[in-house]
Amino acid sequence: MSRNLLIVDDESSLCWVLGQFFASAGYRVDSAQALDEALDLMTTGRYDLVISDLRLSGTQSEEGLLLADFVRRFSPDTRVVLLTAFASQDLTEKARGLGVDLVLPKPQPLPALARHVSQLLTPEP
Repeated sequence: MSRNLLIVDDESSLCWVLGQFFASAGYRVDSAQALDEALDLMTTGRYDLVISDLRLSGTQSEEGLLLADFVRRFSPDTRVVLLTAFASQDLTEKARGLGVDLVLPKPQPLPALARHVSQLLTPEP
């Protein structure tokens, strides 16, 4: 059974790299570079997991949190991973409160990210 991932990052090269990496591991991958594009994909598709950058449109933006809140309300079973170069305890607590499953520092090594994704998508016994 193929798992569906949505990758959201304003850096097109990162979307491409993550998309290729997870597609080669057997996932079906869509990507978006902006919040509105991600929201459109969420309303028309079904995703098992969303990987999103925190900041999609500027140095102070937090669209990743808006997306996480939408995902939690629109698709409660979808897991959410937030990547950010601006991780802090406050951000992690805020993200968890919005339903983010995991906040990871950016950049994140691909094998480590793959392990996190696999763990989040493996049903607990």
